[in-house]
Amino acid sequence: MIADNITDYYLEHSQPTLTASNTVSLNVPIIESWRCYDISNNVIIRGQIFNHSKYPAGKSLKSSPIQGCLTKAGRVYVTTKNSMYELGIPHPDFAGDAQLWMDGTDHQQWAKLTFCG
Repeated sequence: MIADNITDYYLEHSQPTLTASNTVSLNVPIIESWRCYDISNNVIIRGQIFNHSKYPAGKSLKSSPIQGCLTKAGRVYVTTKNSMYELGIPHPDFAGDAQLWMDGTDHQQWAKLTFCG
């Protein structure tokens, strides 16, 4: 797995029009403003963590190596050896050119998705 695999998976499976009323989250920590990195033959994600029992909302996080991706009801999740995270809104520099990505898709109505509790 490489960082581009996660980026591509997110683009193919996420639904930007999710709301709390039309889909159910798996109620796992959410990584917002995230980016993927290839480091020493592993992929990690850096971003801000929300809905985590050990960290305050918005704390910077570097994940353990990502082992897989999955989708449920339009939400994208990544797994590590011991954890699962939902991928929220990507970093503004997502995929190297966020504006090009936003202009080239129907993903125009992004809103931050953070569900706590």
